[in-house]
Amino acid sequence: MASLNIFIDESGNFDFSVRGTKYFLLTAVSTTGCADLFSEFFELKHRLAASGLELEEFHATENKQAVRDEMYKMIERHCEHQCLTIDSVIAQKNKTNPSIRADAVFYAKMLQTLLQWVFKHRPTTDVDRILVWAARIGTNKKRGLFEKTIKGYLSNELNARHPYHLFIHSAASHPMLQVADYCSWAIIKKWKDAELRPYSKIHHAVLTEFEIFRSRTKQYY
Repeated sequence: MASLNIFIDESGNFDFSVRGTKYFLLTAVSTTGCADLFSEFFELKHRLAASGLELEEFHATENKQAVRDEMYKMIERHCEHQCLTIDSVIAQKNKTNPSIRADAVFYAKMLQTLLQWVFKHRPTTDVDRILVWAARIGTNKKRGLFEKTIKGYLSNELNARHPYHLFIHSAASHPMLQVADYCSWAIIKKWKDAELRPYSKIHHAVLTEFEIFRSRTKQYY
């Protein structure tokens, strides 16, 4: 038996106006084991350090293109043999009804929907525990909302019989949190800018790209 590890990353902001991002997106990278990726991750980091590049963590929006290219080459190899899988939920924010824009409602709805897709594709019969990881969240309020939503889903809707644990750490603390950041960035670039080059590196492992308000035609701004 193995642990199911779910690494969650977000893209976009909670500004529901023309000044905010067009989309808000949650992405989960799930795996029951991807040990070769860890060794390749640190080999890449050490190789970049040997070239004189000081890089504390891989962060797609901030890394140089040459670094992104190397990181995506590594991720692509593991996407092709699917030691990891990717699920993403996308909200076009101007379609979001004002009644559900409060953080406690909107974020919980997105996170619950994401988890539904993750567990639809990842039955838990072959795992003995569930570990959910997220990059450190900026406010105590948001952290509390994340924890409450995860615990509520696993305890009630999933009716999980397995032990589960939540970890909210800095992205630099775990290679897979940085992989999740890169996967999330590839998907948001596809949706926001119609840029497919990063997405082409991960598409083998993408199980879900669910546009949560796809059937709505009304736009509020």
